[in-house]
This record gives sequence, C-alpha cells and structure tokens, in this order.
Amino acid sequence: MKILVDARVGWGSGIGRHIANTVPMVARMRPDIHFDAQVMPQDAERAAQALSGIPNLGLKTVDIAPFSLTEQRALPATAKGYDLTWFTNYWVPLAWSGRYIATVHDLVHLMPDLFAGSVAKRALAYQTFAKLSRSAAAISFGSRFSQREFESRFGKVAHARVHYYGINHGDSAFFDPDNPPPKQKRLLAVGASKKHKNFDTLLEAWRRAKVGEAWTLTIISPNEKLRSSIDLQSMSAGTGRTVVRQGVSNEELRNLYAETAIMLTPSLYEGFGLPFMEAMQAGAFCITSTADSMVEIGEGAFAYYVNGRDVDGWVKAIENTCQMMDDASFDLSAIQRRNMKHAMQFNWEQVAHITAGLIDEVSDIAGRGARG
Repeated sequence: MKILVDARVGWGSGIGRHIANTVPMVARMRPDIHFDAQVMPQDAERAAQALSGIPNLGLKTVDIAPFSLTEQRALPATAKGYDLTWFTNYWVPLAWSGRYIATVHDLVHLMPDLFAGSVAKRALAYQTFAKLSRSAAAISFGSRFSQREFESRFGKVAHARVHYYGINHGDSAFFDPDNPPPKQKRLLAVGASKKHKNFDTLLEAWRRAKVGEAWTLTIISPNEKLRSSIDLQSMSAGTGRTVVRQGVSNEELRNLYAETAIMLTPSLYEGFGLPFMEAMQAGAFCITSTADSMVEIGEGAFAYYVNGRDVDGWVKAIENTCQMMDDASFDLSAIQRRNMKHAMQFNWEQVAHITAGLIDEVSDIAGRGARG
C-alpha cells in the first residue's frame, strides 16, 4: 500500500512540528505501508533531516503553494499511483476525487475579525471545509474544541478522532517534575505574528504593569513572512525591557522555556495551544487566555486564566504573578510538579498511535503487517 503525505506547510510553525514528529513515527509503526511526504522547496532540507533513515518513508519536493489557485489545478495529479492521501492540514483542492484523510487544526480562516485574509480566501476556506465534511474518509482534529466548531458548522463527522499535539519535540526529553530547571525573571510569549495571537493586548498590559525592574519580556515568533499579518517589531517599539526574536531554533526555544518564570499566552483563538503546554512542562507559571482550547488542555492543571480582551485583567495578572514570584517565601514547587506532570500527557507517541489507527480504519488494513 502507498500513502501520499501532503506536508506543504511552513515547517517552522506549530503544524510543522506536528508533521516532523508524527509522520516518521507513523511510518515506523506501519512498515508494511510506503509513505511519500511532499514538501515545499524551502522546507526540503529541514524535512530531509526530520524524515531520514526510515526505509518506507520517502520525500518529494513540489513547488505548489498551499491555499493557492495552483494547488487547486495541479495538486490532484501528484496523488496518481497512491491508495490514500494523508493531508496534514485541511487544504484539499475542491476538485480532489481520490480517497483521503484530512487534519483540522483550527478554523481560524473562517473568523473575519481574526483572520487577515480576503473575503475570497475566507470563502475558499469555507468551501474546503464543506468538502471535507462531504468526502473525507476521516478527519483528525487538534482538540475537542476544533471538532465541535467544525461539526456545528458542517455536520457530524462519521470517522473522527482528536489527536491533540505532543510537546516532546524531536529527541528532546521531558523536564523532570521533581527537579524543575532554575528560573530567571523573564516573561515569555511565543506565537506567529498574527492578529489572533493578541500581541497588542499583551504589549499594552506589559507597558502598564508595575513590576520589579529585573523583570523582562521576550517574544518569539517564526521567521516566516507568509505567516505574518502584524509587525511585532513596530508594535513593540518603545516598550521597555522587551526583546522580540524571530526564527529561533528548537534547542534555543527549549532553553528559553527552561529559563522562563512566567509564560504568557493571550491568544483570542487557538486550535490547541502548543506554547502553553510546552512552557508548563518546563516548569513556567502560566498566564493564559480563556480561549476554549486553552481551558480544555489546561483542565487539571493550575493556570491563571484571563479573558483575552481584558487589558486591565492582564495588567493585574502580570503584576500579581511577578509580585508572587518576588516573594522569597513563595514556594512554587508543588504547582510546578503538578503542572509539569499534567503536560506530559501530551506526547507525540500518542498522536502517532491515534493517526496510525485512523489510517487502519479507513484503509481496511487492520491486522496486516507489524504493529507499533
């Protein structure tokens, strides 16, 4: 059996992390299937590193931009000779006729107040989601929230799974809950330069917050122009004790999580909330928005929840948390252990097992070959 994996996303994004971790694991779990992953030319080197060394996993470079007119016309031809296509996002051409499974991470492209795209792009997104509801053999969702959002608009999905995300990226191990890494007086925010990430509220709250001089704010964003709809450098200009960095490596990001005392995730909308859980597992105290997916994945952990549009609430949360951390008598260890253990349930192994099981269901190959 041959499966084409459509992986034409920015590999520096959260979805890119999903592909880099899940695809090789699924291929190893199903050695009786041959997988070919198609990526954009600019991601070929990074993809080759992530997907190498697996005999039944190949790599194809295709210069067909996602969510484009070229995609609608040219992408279907790439699936000739394959039994199934695994779309790692929802970008399925409207004329697609082959058997496929799709992945819905979120529905932000349908949100006119949060998505900066044109009316035409939102219309195409709606038509594409509607196509999935009609013709996908199965759909996997990044959260129960995303599944509810999809089904409330397009109807019940017969073959659906929630896969969540993992936070143990690549070869990195989980931080030890009984030995959290030492913290610096840093607040950290991580996210693409997009409107729904709500950096304007975060920066305004930070400007107004009265905290000790030792506290600083670091903002990390992917270095990808395609993913940017706001200019973080301009937005943060003149804001004291603030550093904006773009395009940091996975190792650098892991070190930043390890050193950070307070994580800020003010997003108005998320399909999952990867930085929230990554920072929590590194032992950071988390201040997050009340976006549905954040509440969902944070259930059972301790976090400070604030409405994403409540600037005063974010000012208060930042001030209270910094003051708490400044109090030498405050013991964070019990919260850290609880939260770090909570975050460890989100791992790429369980994502891969769910995905491999979904492939088995729709391809009727259960029971054949080795099972991971």
